[in-house]
Amino acid sequence: MRLMVPFLTVGLFVILPVNAYYDAVFHGEFQGNFLSFYLGPYFKNFFPFTLHFSATYFGNSNEGIYLWYLFWLFVFSLITFPLFRWIARDTTRARLAGLYAACNRRGGLLLLAIPIILVNIAAIPPYFIFPSGYGGWKLPTYLALFITAYIIGASPDFEASLEKNRLISLISALVTSAVVIAVAAQSQTQSVASDPASIGLLYVIVSTIWALNGWCWVIAFLGYGCKYLSLNHRLLSVSNELVLPFYVLHQAVIVAVAFYVVGLDLIAVVKYLLIVVASFPIILAALYPISKINVLRFLFGMRTLRKLP
Repeated sequence: MRLMVPFLTVGLFVILPVNAYYDAVFHGEFQGNFLSFYLGPYFKNFFPFTLHFSATYFGNSNEGIYLWYLFWLFVFSLITFPLFRWIARDTTRARLAGLYAACNRRGGLLLLAIPIILVNIAAIPPYFIFPSGYGGWKLPTYLALFITAYIIGASPDFEASLEKNRLISLISALVTSAVVIAVAAQSQTQSVASDPASIGLLYVIVSTIWALNGWCWVIAFLGYGCKYLSLNHRLLSVSNELVLPFYVLHQAVIVAVAFYVVGLDLIAVVKYLLIVVASFPIILAALYPISKINVLRFLFGMRTLRKLP
């Protein structure tokens, strides 16, 4: 309800048309106002009423733009629900005590990167991948991260592990990031070896470093957050509740503002600052009525407010 309602209502009918309109105008693919685009090309070329519609259409990053995340998060939730119920049992947590103990050592949480690495290697394009373009990652790898993160969140024992592993994770993240940048730079200047064995080895190495790098950054952020940001404030509870509607709104607003800013005769840094300074207040202004009106709360994936008797 909280993931697919925003995707199938305000997402497909309000938010994505804004992105698609400005993208089409910017690239010279459409001339005219938003209403003519919305009633014409959007429903013919972008909405799932076309002949190439398939079961994965809603999750395609080309059609779903950035809201594909909601679609696949919903799918992942359905797939993993039985597994998560099993993990939540006291008996299962007792069986995982050894894992908790291992991860509580310095560098121990890096062990949880192993299944993510293996999945990232096994998901060889185009196999195990639906439409491409998911933020540079493979869908099975996202699922592996999703499950691993739940295992951490399911037990308070991991909070101490996160703090203990924050420094080594940050160092590992920085080192692997440097390696990723170096490999990317080299691939731009040198052609890939024609030997299939060399290509296979390079694929395994890059896939391993890529997955390890992502996991190390996750642990570093969580670890330092647990150490220095473990505080409680009313603003935090309000902000946490508005995370999903903020996500649904943010890119459409940014794209709309950027469309008018990028053409200005200014340096890139100034354009960036203008986009940020202009977009953020607009998003916040839109969030206010959403947070107060139950119909809008429901459409944007928030729990409805109880009316006082």
